[in-house]
Amino acid sequence: MARMRWLGALLVVALAASACARSSTETETGGGEETTTTSAAGGGGGTGTFGTLHDVCGPGDAKSATAQGVTADSITVGTFSDPGSSVRPGLNQEIFDTAEVFAAWCNDQGGINGRKLVVDQHDSALFNVRPEMAKACRKDFFLVGGGAVFDQEGVKPRLECVLPAIPGFAVSSEARGADLQVQPIPNGMTSQPFGPYKWLKRKFPDGAARAGILWGQLPAMTTTAHMRKEQATRAGWKVVYENTFPATGPSSWAPFVEKLRSEKVKGLVWVAEPELLAALCNALRDADYKLDFIVTDANHYDQKLIKLGAEAVSDVYVIGSLVPFEMAGENPATKQYLELFDEYKPDGKSHAYLGLQGMSAWLLFATSATKCGDDLTRRCVYENARKVDDWTGGGLHARQDPARGLASQCFMFYKGGAGGFTFPDVDPNEGPFNCGPGNILKLKGDYGKSITLADVGRTMGDLK
Repeated sequence: MARMRWLGALLVVALAASACARSSTETETGGGEETTTTSAAGGGGGTGTFGTLHDVCGPGDAKSATAQGVTADSITVGTFSDPGSSVRPGLNQEIFDTAEVFAAWCNDQGGINGRKLVVDQHDSALFNVRPEMAKACRKDFFLVGGGAVFDQEGVKPRLECVLPAIPGFAVSSEARGADLQVQPIPNGMTSQPFGPYKWLKRKFPDGAARAGILWGQLPAMTTTAHMRKEQATRAGWKVVYENTFPATGPSSWAPFVEKLRSEKVKGLVWVAEPELLAALCNALRDADYKLDFIVTDANHYDQKLIKLGAEAVSDVYVIGSLVPFEMAGENPATKQYLELFDEYKPDGKSHAYLGLQGMSAWLLFATSATKCGDDLTRRCVYENARKVDDWTGGGLHARQDPARGLASQCFMFYKGGAGGFTFPDVDPNEGPFNCGPGNILKLKGDYGKSITLADVGRTMGDLK
């Protein structure tokens, strides 16, 4: 079926929010954010400390069954992912692995006020979001740390059953700004990163003056490409070329390379998969046409880009806001994350960008739930999470604003190359990140509508 032919490319729909980044290459890097932490793994020490976060989990005297999924002894929390897909087996398995690691560690610390975490894994396998959401609505207290490629299918049923979420990522227009949701690393509809585009214009003025945009022919990619055009043009770029290609890639990149040459494009915005970008970069090298830069989203922080492109991807700049794995030696939270995998799931997918995002979501949930004490309700956790306006996941990533759902004020680049990823100097002022209010762009364009409680006949008064 046609659907089966293009589904492989759907990994990119999470774009800045997702992707499997399996980076094990050691690269000389700068230092991470200053943090304080206890012994890294903390398996049974009962400290409940992760990075800069204290009292994440711990013992307590909870004794009441206060909500669906909550007993005096346990909390059942749902997590969505798609590893059971026959189209792409193992897709985003790191979401489930991270959930298992966090729950095992948290329970070793004493749980959440003494209640043990029980992870209810919902394998939506791409096409089963609705039936899995129906199960979650009947059983789970909260949804945490997950995400689904076709997440738009689950938003209405989730809101109909008034089930709050702290997701690892959100993909569709319907989901990204939906009600009853707090994103620890927001990927919203009203703001996007601006600092990277201004930085590239300063460093590569000729490239910004002759820019192009290429994206795959899928609705989510088209929406993102249109956002990127607004970001670029408002940063002072001149876009002289725009084009799309089949989502699984064209039969040949040569016509695209020749069009880039004929239009004298020097800088390129790319929205698709790392495998396809590597192929384009190889075609550019073979045609002896060099761009000043290619800028793309965080799903390209992936060793597949390096393996397939090597020196041909040396001008690729990946926008990111998570401390990379190469900096784990200088960043206690990233180091602790990897050590928890070593202790609790050594065969799991530890080096995955999306796993770090999932961990941030679990940490936000646990810290919000701990504050509720014995009276653990959905409203209490949700309202606590909604108050958090300065969040780094204990040092896993740059400052984020979950409360307002705005793009981060901080950014860095992961730059491709034959030796692995390196990290250009972006005038960092917070660890490896360049941070400041001017790094956010409030969008003016119309990029779709997110689903609200009112759309399903519900109100905040229904949240108990």
